[in-house]
Amino acid sequence: MSTAAPDPPPEPGEIVVIGIGNELMRDEGVGMVVARNLKTAPLPAGVRVVEAAVGGLDLLFEMEAAAYAIIVDAADMRLAPGAVRFFSPDDLETSGLTGFASLHQIGLLDVLELGKLTGLTAEVLIVGIQPQEVAPGLGLTGAARQAAEEAAELVRSVLRDLAS
Repeated sequence: MSTAAPDPPPEPGEIVVIGIGNELMRDEGVGMVVARNLKTAPLPAGVRVVEAAVGGLDLLFEMEAAAYAIIVDAADMRLAPGAVRFFSPDDLETSGLTGFASLHQIGLLDVLELGKLTGLTAEVLIVGIQPQEVAPGLGLTGAARQAAEEAAELVRSVLRDLAS
């Protein structure tokens, strides 16, 4: 049971960064680690960072009213462990990686499609991190730990661009 305070509700026009992951499954928790890293960094005004655990349909509520949503998650991209890639939802559809985030309640592309149908207007950007090990256990592998730092820097760079 978490003792952390709940994340505040979204503000219209904000940028929300959502770290997704299950920290009980080793590298599957990397999105949560990136979110925690970002929460301790100076970020532009209007940026909200959320730890979304396993995501699913709750992602829609986190993205409500946001101008941009950056989703960070482990993804089997068939790359070397620790690889970090930046995607748009269209990239995912055309790449054949439609199972992205499929370890969660519902696939990410399905959530985003439902969001379009229900009026989601946020521009969505996705940062995928190739896990080395997704198995019961705590803590990231070395590859995922290093990738978490790289992904956090990538997100900070994108946030600087969006804020300018």
